[in-house]
Amino acid sequence: MRGGGWVLALAMLAAPSAGAQQSLHIDGPSHSEATFLLRTATAGPHDVIVADSTRRLTFPRGTTLPRTAIIVGGDASVAATVRGDVIVVGGDLFLQPGATIQGKAVAIGGGVYGSTLALVTGGIHSIRDRTFIASRTTDGLQLDYRRLGTRDPTIEFPLLDGLRVPAYDRVDGASVAWGPMLRPTTRLEIDPTVTYRSHLGDWDPGVHMRVNAGEIWGLTLDARRGTFTNDAWINSDLINSITTFSVGSDKRNYYRADRIEAAVGRIDRLTIDPTTTLEVETYAGALTERAWSVGSPDTLGPSPWTAFGKDDAENVRRGNPAIEPGRISSGVLGATARWQYGDVRVTATGRLEVPWEAPRDERFTQLTTDGTIQFPTFGLQRFRADVHWVVTPGDTAPPQRFAYLGGAGTLPVVDQLLSLGGDQLLHVDMRYEVPLPRLAIPYLGGPILALRHRIGSAGIQTLPRLIQNIGVSASLSFARVEYTIDPATRQGHFSAAFSFTR
Repeated sequence: MRGGGWVLALAMLAAPSAGAQQSLHIDGPSHSEATFLLRTATAGPHDVIVADSTRRLTFPRGTTLPRTAIIVGGDASVAATVRGDVIVVGGDLFLQPGATIQGKAVAIGGGVYGSTLALVTGGIHSIRDRTFIASRTTDGLQLDYRRLGTRDPTIEFPLLDGLRVPAYDRVDGASVAWGPMLRPTTRLEIDPTVTYRSHLGDWDPGVHMRVNAGEIWGLTLDARRGTFTNDAWINSDLINSITTFSVGSDKRNYYRADRIEAAVGRIDRLTIDPTTTLEVETYAGALTERAWSVGSPDTLGPSPWTAFGKDDAENVRRGNPAIEPGRISSGVLGATARWQYGDVRVTATGRLEVPWEAPRDERFTQLTTDGTIQFPTFGLQRFRADVHWVVTPGDTAPPQRFAYLGGAGTLPVVDQLLSLGGDQLLHVDMRYEVPLPRLAIPYLGGPILALRHRIGSAGIQTLPRLIQNIGVSASLSFARVEYTIDPATRQGHFSAAFSFTR
């Protein structure tokens, strides 16, 4: 980019006229994702930046954007820390190594181009067939919704010529996926990949296809051979890869399968008032999978390489529970709801599976739900609660539908990692955080004290006695010390580590 672009961007952020004082009027259908994302962002603290279409705005590494940034009329490149969303309207968003976005990365009328060394906590959204036309009025900046016309078919190669973000775990080793992104029409997106599993030595093909039937409806089809888990709720793929590679702590159990899943879904969005938004996504479909066991010491030999703990039998070298080989074919229903009222945010997801075919002709129904609520209390203090619940009426589900908890990440006082499992599971994680900004250290920030109460159990056909863990922790950047105790047994657990987990 031309010199001085980043200086202009920072100057505009620092100027009062470029901040929340610049009025932004959004004229678009409320059911559109583009309209919803913009209205949700403008309901909170934000800065509006009018870009120069002839040069790319750059936010360099080492700088901080204190709130959501809405960039109108040009491309943007971000390597900074952003305490909110980054939304580009009428351009592309380029994420650079070192970028940390504590929200969503969105391009409306363009694409988001990522980096394996960038962190986006709220997800990436590229809305290519919708945009807004900006014009100045006496009241501020007016954005008028436009549907983009048809375009020539495109082939894109994400990241480095089609290389996707790799993952690392104790079964696959490094999972490296490659493939183009095909967009033959504005409504159709085809994402074929081939994934190399370094520890298994396998090449797994897969394809994900999405058809957008208007603003609300969509059809998805996913077919692949892969390594699957029911424990991804504990940590994200990125965090689990980091902890596995560094200290051999893989908080998941796995099985292998050939799976095909198709679903029809719709998204309803509602901006109730400037402080209240609601988004509900529902879908219905079917899946079929043929599964087999993987990951015992007999089948895999030596464990994948880790920086530390490579000989730990309770972590990286532990085997996976055997499953029932065979086919499961099911109908599925699911929903995700996101509600925000001011600073109060609630997210809830649910997935119902009803099989008509199972390895031993089991007849069961399984409901898996997750919920999160978070809100500030006094000053900078905040409260958050997360719930993960699995309930399975009917026959016992085959082990490939079991979920697990225990040990670090769920119930620290339980000695063995993921030692509690079955088709019935409940885990509640509540924490109250007290930041101490007056004790801030340059480049590290201020320490955070937290009180934490975790409750959980898991079993087959029934939920055993709930186990409680009560703890207190102190964290500074990625370093954290924590002491947890089980009040029933008086057994305690102390940990001191670099932590990337929640």
